Amino acid sequence: MEGKTHIVGGIAAGALYLKSGGSIDQEVLFFTSCIAGALLPDICSPTSTIGRMIPLLDRLVSKTFGHRTITHSLFILLIAFMIFKMTPWPEAIEWGIWIGMVSHLVLDAFTVKGIQFLWPLKIRVGIPGGIKTGGTVEKGFLSLLTLFIVYAGYQIYLK
Repeated sequence: MEGKTHIVGGIAAGALYLKSGGSIDQEVLFFTSCIAGALLPDICSPTSTIGRMIPLLDRLVSKTFGHRTITHSLFILLIAFMIFKMTPWPEAIEWGIWIGMVSHLVLDAFTVKGIQFLWPLKIRVGIPGGIKTGGTVEKGFLSLLTLFIVYAGYQIYLK
């Protein structure tokens, strides 16, 4: 998926969390963290949105592990969760980053290449056929996520 789809997907996942009864005190910080978390797994790709922001780290991770391996796995989600439990970061940041990362992995699992969710096992997890990154189906999916955000925002804040 493209960066813009991951950004919108992170916001949508955060909205789903709030709509499902989750509560966060600092919502601006929460949604900003959802966006950061949604971009973070692509640190393994020099051409990604976050990869262009942190050019040395992206190349190091890419050369060491490859694309959609460790940064797209259950392992990295568990590491992030443990880091959050050992540090005094605000709950809005912890939950936002973690929810954004999960949204990224779910979205990339829908792509043609899928993800190595069980890294270091080389098993790819995805759906048969998959969505072509940047293709028409992804653009339609981006539109649906955007509509969900509008709907959830109305339900959470205006109803």
